[in-house]
Amino acid sequence: MTISLMLAILLLGSIAAFLSRTREQARTAAVVSSWTALIISIFMFLNYEPSKGLNNFREFYSWIPSIGISYHVGVDGVSLPMVLLTAIISALCTIYAWEEKRRSNQFFALILVMDFSLTGVFVSLDFFLFYIFWELVLIPMFFIIGIWGGPRKDYSAIKFLIYTHVASVVMLLGIFAMYYFHGKTTGAYTFDIPVLLSAYQTLPLAPLWREFIFAALLFGFLVKMPAVPFHTWLPDAHVEAPTVGSILLAGVLLKMGGYGLFRFLIPMIPNASHLFIYAIALFGLVSILYTPVAAFTQPDIKKLIAFSSIGHMGFISLGVAAFMASGEEVPRIFAASGAMFQLFAHGIITSVLFGSAGIIEHHTGTRIIQNLGGLAKKMPKFAFLIILGFLASMGFPGMAGFVAEFSVLAGSYPQLPYIIIIALLSIPLSIGYHLWAIQRAVFGAYNERLGSVTDVTWYEFAAMAAWVLLIITLGLHPAPLFEMMRSSAVQFINILPPGGIAP
Repeated sequence: MTISLMLAILLLGSIAAFLSRTREQARTAAVVSSWTALIISIFMFLNYEPSKGLNNFREFYSWIPSIGISYHVGVDGVSLPMVLLTAIISALCTIYAWEEKRRSNQFFALILVMDFSLTGVFVSLDFFLFYIFWELVLIPMFFIIGIWGGPRKDYSAIKFLIYTHVASVVMLLGIFAMYYFHGKTTGAYTFDIPVLLSAYQTLPLAPLWREFIFAALLFGFLVKMPAVPFHTWLPDAHVEAPTVGSILLAGVLLKMGGYGLFRFLIPMIPNASHLFIYAIALFGLVSILYTPVAAFTQPDIKKLIAFSSIGHMGFISLGVAAFMASGEEVPRIFAASGAMFQLFAHGIITSVLFGSAGIIEHHTGTRIIQNLGGLAKKMPKFAFLIILGFLASMGFPGMAGFVAEFSVLAGSYPQLPYIIIIALLSIPLSIGYHLWAIQRAVFGAYNERLGSVTDVTWYEFAAMAAWVLLIITLGLHPAPLFEMMRSSAVQFINILPPGGIAP
């Protein structure tokens, strides 16, 4: 009942926040609910047993047995870190948004609905339940952008909804195809995820249908990550979204796509076309190379950060492709573990980056890089936090991003050497655009046209400092989280043919 308790607390908390009459009441409901969910997720993390796999905290109740729908939830070394990440970011967002004044009851309620929906995505083991949560995530984010966003908020919110919903519908067609063919072959219609993924290996499907199912799910996940060229909704959504919206969007919502690659596509690849391995690797490579080129041209520091997320998510695709490809087990497990770690590490790092962009806008009134300058002189606490955030995003040793990206690159090289060599070319360019932005925004002479600028408030500093501390902690001691992910990678390796798949 642990997972159900967490979901119930978040759902009830969102209702309480929405019905609140004052900002203080809404804030209290949000803080109590989100931090209680965080405590439960930490309890789950501390009591996780790798040998149980998806049976950790598993709950199964028949829901609509006539069509094979059940309430089936559980976590493993892939999903539990995502549940923990969601809880951490959501809880700290309630602190970061402490002084939110505009329609505060609705704002805090939507944060909790996001927390509830995202947690549901990561714990669902029934495709029907999974898809409900997958689509439910879009609703609070649409309203967060559309109500609290910038001048082009309507355009950005609708574009976000159209892109991600269309991709979800394509994914749903693949799910329905699995459901139909399993029922037609066995006589037992079910949406149970473990059952359908296992059946995909043995069902006598026509090659065209088999490839369609895999491609439909892959498309849904690539748009959500997003991978180039399906990425154009992301910069617009980030630029117009309020700061907390951007943090939730990049910190957790994008991770749904990467999570889907591990949860669904790795178990399916042995019976799909081997060309999909190169396709996944290519999408990752293009995203990594495209990012610095696009970021260098951005005048808005928030849009620059948005493009950086696209490149970081590309490393996840590389790790997944390398894990599927033929080669020795040790580097493949290392690559997959690094890609899972990147899901978590990037979520924390991007929270610092978008939190920094929000602080710049709130305190100076602008996000345009050329209009900034010398902020370290007026905002020393903020300068310390943003510099650490940018170093982490660059993959500086001793920080979580370095552990993730080094693991992906080192583990992927034996399987995809030429692709990894090309990907390495992006590293100096990535460092370049990070340094270019930080030098112009934080260092140099102070731009007196900004007027009197104050340093970060206590609630901004508290949330940002917590994220930074976690980045450094995971960079210096990644073992507890990394080993959990590695245990799942070892279990996945048993699904694939010995030695991997030769494309």
